[in-house]
Amino acid sequence: MKYKKIVQKKYCCVGACLEMVLNRHHIKNSGQEDIAYQLGLIVPYEDKDDYKKVRSGKMPIAGYGTQIQEEQYSINNFFKKNKISLVEKYYYLTDYEEAKEFLYKYNDYDILIIFHCGTLYDNPNADWGHMILFERIENDEVTILENGPKRDIEKVTLEKLLDSIKIHGKEKGAGFYLIEKRI
Repeated sequence: MKYKKIVQKKYCCVGACLEMVLNRHHIKNSGQEDIAYQLGLIVPYEDKDDYKKVRSGKMPIAGYGTQIQEEQYSINNFFKKNKISLVEKYYYLTDYEEAKEFLYKYNDYDILIIFHCGTLYDNPNADWGHMILFERIENDEVTILENGPKRDIEKVTLEKLLDSIKIHGKEKGAGFYLIEKRI
């Protein structure tokens, strides 16, 4: 296992994933809530008292949580502002063979994945995006590290993962976020 699991705080899946990546690289960080705030965390007004520092208001197009698809809240902007020598590259891959080749090529890298939660987990009531960490791929089986409190590492088919990425859509930030060391 590449990562030591951190359970996300509500709306902080991106912050939790990045905290796990930073921990893997032994990079000191301020924790998922502060990371998420720097990535544009916005929550419903009724939840704002659950956070030390947060924005609240109208739900953005990608849903409540971070706003990493906007330049000012991008993962790369977070890395630059915090002088972290990592860089993120975004890939919206929905073709099966192309995605499989990408995951095999970067099997040992840090890859964060945003997808439609209800589609991947067969839950029609979960109509939102979610971020998890890629662990590895073997044949058609993708092992992911879920940061939610009720799931752990699990295996999903690449086909189902790609369906959940397509349904959430590129405009909402769905896809693969490859993290590499900055050269």
